[in-house]
Amino acid sequence: MIVANDVTLQGAGFNSDTNIVKFLFPDGEVRELEQMTKAEVAEELLNTVLRLRKS
Repeated sequence: MIVANDVTLQGAGFNSDTNIVKFLFPDGEVRELEQMTKAEVAEELLNTVLRLRKS
């Protein structure tokens, strides 16, 4: 799985408290997340990884 953050988008860069990311999965699925705080993105990432480990 790859997590991509387009730093060219407003609210998704290094000098921001938020990110806008996409989760790219090996099967081709792409899940686009709305603008979230970095902590919320981290929580989504952790929950996604935990779900993948269970399958």
